[in-house]
Amino acid sequence: MTSFKATRRTVVAGLGAAAICLSTTGFTTAQESKTIGVVVPTLAAQFWNNYVDFMRTGAEELGVELIVLNADNKSDQMIRSLEDLVARGVDGIIYTPYWATAAPGLTMAKEADIPVILTDTYFELPPQNEMFPNYIAFIGPSDADAGYQMATTLFDTMEPNADGEKVIGVVNGTAGTSVAIDRRKGLARALEEHPEVRVAGEVDGNFVRDQSQTVFESLYQGNPDIKGVWAANGGTATGVIAALRNAGQVPGKDVLVVGMDLNPENVEAVKSGDLLFDIGGHWLQGGFALVLMYDYLNGKPIPADLAEVKLDLLPLTQNLVEQFETDFPGGVPEYDFKLRSRVYNPDAETAVFEMTYSN
Repeated sequence: MTSFKATRRTVVAGLGAAAICLSTTGFTTAQESKTIGVVVPTLAAQFWNNYVDFMRTGAEELGVELIVLNADNKSDQMIRSLEDLVARGVDGIIYTPYWATAAPGLTMAKEADIPVILTDTYFELPPQNEMFPNYIAFIGPSDADAGYQMATTLFDTMEPNADGEKVIGVVNGTAGTSVAIDRRKGLARALEEHPEVRVAGEVDGNFVRDQSQTVFESLYQGNPDIKGVWAANGGTATGVIAALRNAGQVPGKDVLVVGMDLNPENVEAVKSGDLLFDIGGHWLQGGFALVLMYDYLNGKPIPADLAEVKLDLLPLTQNLVEQFETDFPGGVPEYDFKLRSRVYNPDAETAVFEMTYSN
């Protein structure tokens, strides 16, 4: 295994349309099989299933054994899962450090000399720091910007009531996670710019559909003047839409809803008009992390300037659905894992790809 204390080499080259080079001097396609462990917060959320499916595709292409463990929305299960992966002696670990599990997870992996890539949820220390040299990279979304785009689209579309107010409800994500905090920061920024908007109340949907539906039903019952909902992710938005229907309201007409993730059901909701706005594509982060870890385990250190990635996300409104379906059939962009790997393609610069529209 590559030593964390070794001097890191800067390996930077051009990526994109270059053909995969399999015969470069000193380069071989025969790689020792690697086992990479993955822990996700919950497989009850469609987003994390998309994340895992993309990683499985990459693992098959790269010849990686992937062990996926589900924390089931429990902090203690996240820790037990990490302990399990360390005990199995995996070559690398990729996980999302909900519930302040970054430091304990990195510590136990460090003691076992296992490199770690964190995804989605930020840690207070940057990658490749002195305390945790085994923390080799981070990949996650630009959550504050996404939260801001969601809010401004909602506010700009809403009509004021007789008192000149635009009344909204807020369904936040898992409390204490950087993901929920940063998305809420984006909302706060938009609220400062829109004094006509009044927040009737906020609830915690924990980023899952059923809980979001339940808590919003209570919020809406006590605040029937709500005409817009800022929902922290795709599952949350789906729960809100279900709650509105149960209350006899028409989503997209009686109450506007915005969300995040670009889950297939949310894309369909935007298409039908139930959901005003969605933004996402960051489930790709799992596959990107897989390529980075694979390269690292095969002697390709991650340059410091490429070790922390905050992805710009793809917005979706009803008028963009046709373009989205043209550019991303099935909602999935084309991605060649070997072409993005410096093991197979020495000219590859980065594993990262941001979804953008062709027109």
